[in-house]
Amino acid sequence: MSYQPIPIGSTLKKIRENKGYTQKQISDEKMARSTYTKFEKDAISPTLPKYLAIIDHMDMSHDEFMYILQDYRLGEKEYILHLFKKLEKHPTLELLNDIIEKGETLVKDRYDQLVLDILNASRGYKVLLEEHDLEKAKGYAEKVWERMATLDNWYLAELHVINSILYLFDSETAVAFTERALKILYKYEKCDEAIPLRHSFLLHVTNLLMMDKKYEQALVYLRLLDNSNVMLECPILWGVTLIRKEVCMTKIGDLSEPGLINKAIQLFECLNQPDLARYAKENPETVYNLYARFPISHIKALAV
Repeated sequence: MSYQPIPIGSTLKKIRENKGYTQKQISDEKMARSTYTKFEKDAISPTLPKYLAIIDHMDMSHDEFMYILQDYRLGEKEYILHLFKKLEKHPTLELLNDIIEKGETLVKDRYDQLVLDILNASRGYKVLLEEHDLEKAKGYAEKVWERMATLDNWYLAELHVINSILYLFDSETAVAFTERALKILYKYEKCDEAIPLRHSFLLHVTNLLMMDKKYEQALVYLRLLDNSNVMLECPILWGVTLIRKEVCMTKIGDLSEPGLINKAIQLFECLNQPDLARYAKENPETVYNLYARFPISHIKALAV
C-alpha cells in the first residue's frame, strides 16, 4: 500500500482561518511564528509538544483534529475499534460479521496486533452467538490472552479486549480481573469511554458468577449496576440488572424486592424489545446470557 502524506499543515491553516485566529495567536510563546508558518506550509512537521500546543490554541482535541484530517471519517483501525466497543451494548451477529470483515481487510494490508486480537475476540463471540459452543469460543479467546498475559499494564484498548474474553476464565479469576479493571477505570472516571466499559465488565462477571451459582457474590456487582446512570445510558442493561437481581435474591431466599422482573419486562416492552420481554417471562436466567443457548442476535439494536 503506497504511503500518502497527511496534509497536517494545510488542515491546521484551514481550521485556524475558519476560527478567525492569527498565526501569532496560535504560535503564542510556545514557538516562533516563522516556525509555525513552516508547519502550515508542510515544510516541517511539528514535534509532539508543539503539535499539542497548537491544537490546544485551536480549541480542539487530538481526536477531533484526526477526524477532520481524515475528511470527517474514522480511519480503518479507529472504525474497527468503534464497532468493537459497540459490542459491549449490542452483541449481534451482524455487528460481529462487520468487524471481522473489516478487520481481515486491514490485516491483509499491514500488521496490527490490536486488530488481530479484536478479530480473535470477535470470532469467539460469533461462535457463542451462532454455534453456542463455549469450548470452541475459548479457543479464540486463548489466542488473545497469550498476548494480554504478557503485559504489565492494561489501558483502555486492552481492557475492551479483556472484557470480551472474560468467559475464558473461571468465575474466581474473572472476579479478580474485573476488580483490577475497575481500579484502572477509576483513573479514567472523567473519560466517557470508561463508563460503558465498566458496565460491561460488571455484566459479564455477574453472568459468570450466576452460572457458578454464586448468587450472593453476583449481587455485590449487580448493586453497582443498579443506578440512574445505567438506567439512562443503557436501559437494556438496566433491565437485565433488575432481572438478575431478582433471580439472585430469590435463590438466596431474599424476597425484600419483589417485582423487579416485571419492571424489566415493562421496560423491554416500552423499548420495543419483545424478544427480551418474552425471554424474561419464560426463563429470566437466560436473558442476555452470552454463554447460554440464547438467540441474542435477534435483539433489535437500540440507540442509547
